[in-house]
Amino acid sequence: MTPDKASELKKKIAQLKGLMTAYSTDGRRPEQPHEYEELYREVALDLEDAKYGNPNPYKSLEVFYGYVRSEELKTYASRRTCISKLYEDLLLELSRAERQEKPSKVWAKANDALEDELALVRVQWLKARNFLQSNTPDFENSVKESISCVESTLRILLQQPKATLGNLLKEANLDSDIERLISQAYGYASNRDAVRHGGTKPSTLTKLEAEFFLEFAGSSIAYITARLKSNGGSDA
Repeated sequence: MTPDKASELKKKIAQLKGLMTAYSTDGRRPEQPHEYEELYREVALDLEDAKYGNPNPYKSLEVFYGYVRSEELKTYASRRTCISKLYEDLLLELSRAERQEKPSKVWAKANDALEDELALVRVQWLKARNFLQSNTPDFENSVKESISCVESTLRILLQQPKATLGNLLKEANLDSDIERLISQAYGYASNRDAVRHGGTKPSTLTKLEAEFFLEFAGSSIAYITARLKSNGGSDA
């Protein structure tokens, strides 16, 4: 994405956030639902073209307000915080695009592979990188999201949304050595304090480990999607 397009998209997102804020606080107007739906479609298409996941599942202001009510976000401040967090990762990425910062080749290759039904994983995949590269990095959550993206990819491609990674790997019929590596990486993440489960000791993960898992997960995603989409996971 060019810096100009990134800046334009940030402006549209700011407009969307403004409409969401006004409708859920004290600035509601009758024309806002139509304005929102038109702008939402524009942003969704821009994100699809740029191969970014859409973090906003609310296609109408009424649906968003229903969510706000169901979650009992009673104060205006809590609603503004909810809206701000919704686009947090995407806006960070667009700021990088404005500065013409590029992700690693492996991360980008995996992101390109996360298309069609896998586009849902792109939001999670960006989150994994942002946890690593933000001004206040969170290496534990970066590793967690990286490995979870591999699991999510398998669940979607194999149409088994609740299956465990072990069962997914068996059904995927991947190269046995690669299958073992993915399983071991998942086991490593599961056994580390403060990564996949709460820990009793401070985490000792460093940037080096988080970078390794992000790149490993990217390679795994690229391999899995190519393998399963080309032959359904069969060795034939």
